[in-house]
Amino acid sequence: MDAAATIDRLKAADLGLTRFAVQDEDTDPNKLFGRPNGYTSRASADLPGGDTGAEPYTIARGLVVEGFPDADSLQRRSKYILGLLKDSPALGTEWHYTTGTTLVRVSGNVKPSLAKKIEAAL
Repeated sequence: MDAAATIDRLKAADLGLTRFAVQDEDTDPNKLFGRPNGYTSRASADLPGGDTGAEPYTIARGLVVEGFPDADSLQRRSKYILGLLKDSPALGTEWHYTTGTTLVRVSGNVKPSLAKKIEAAL
């Protein structure tokens, strides 16, 4: 399942997602789409509790979904992000959930109860 299909699944679960969008190489804020060691699909959405004033398509707004060519790539990306957040707490926190080769990142600003609903919907 790619990032767009994962967003569709979460939309169907009625979790309060708004302003959902699929990114491409022109709109990816991380500049990793389609690049070596990057993801093959990406989508984002705003969630209640997210920072709607943040840059579009960023994790600060609530939720980001990244699709990878294999489980190894997904695990490397997740470990990298979680390592950065652990070493620099000022960057915030995130929940990471996986489904197949897709990483679902949920902003730590979102209520834990909503994060658990997202995990259940996956």
